[in-house]
Amino acid sequence: MQVTDPDLLAYLRHRVGEQEIDARQREIYRRALELNTPTPDFACTFGDSELPAYVGFVDLAGFSNAAHGKRPGEIAAYLQPFLVRVIGILRGRSMLIDKTIGDEVMFILPETEEEERPPEVLFLGQAMGALHDLAFELGGAYRYRIGLAYGQVSFFHIEGSGYSEWTAVGETVHVAKRLHGLPQLAEPNPVCGAFGMCVDPGNAEQVHAIMEQRLSIFAGFASRFDSQLVEDRVSLKGVGDVLYALLLPRPERVSMGA
Repeated sequence: MQVTDPDLLAYLRHRVGEQEIDARQREIYRRALELNTPTPDFACTFGDSELPAYVGFVDLAGFSNAAHGKRPGEIAAYLQPFLVRVIGILRGRSMLIDKTIGDEVMFILPETEEEERPPEVLFLGQAMGALHDLAFELGGAYRYRIGLAYGQVSFFHIEGSGYSEWTAVGETVHVAKRLHGLPQLAEPNPVCGAFGMCVDPGNAEQVHAIMEQRLSIFAGFASRFDSQLVEDRVSLKGVGDVLYALLLPRPERVSMGA
């Protein structure tokens, strides 16, 4: 199917990235092109369904202090280079951009089972490595955190007068967001992150195994972050107990200076 409507193309590029639109290799993106209408409903791509996904938030540390006393135009000029680069990294590696709020970018990477395509965790590894390198490339001008979670999310459609949108909800979203509040992430140097999953007594061993397996790929694969799985669970507001791992730049890179 050839999509020619400029507004629809712009919308799809925003959601799935130009690279994926051009390639059209994955079934979910092919369906997105076929099913979208001039009032795009991306939720129909997933059939208003529940599915496993990686959910992440990237935000600047100390943004409120940096923005204090500045005019809106000055804040926009400060944010734009950071947001443009982060979104470019995510879009180029199969991420869906859910939204931006101020200095924050929310992204989603649905997990599918397609034999002809590498696992999504490899794309996550590429993105994490690129986000790591960007912090050093920018010379520490932007210090930021990455909150990342894995689990079930529900995609559904919201429609009102003159408005059509999809969104994703679930504990996985809350875990990714709440991880930003960990004290270990308070002062990125120049970047840090955490990866977590909800855990209860009935699935503790399974979650631990999933965490180790995924970390070995997307943290080790990127060869950037040191991952430290924290054995003591943390209780996060609204989601209960979470098993998490810290993602910190390798000491030798930090010692070189941001």
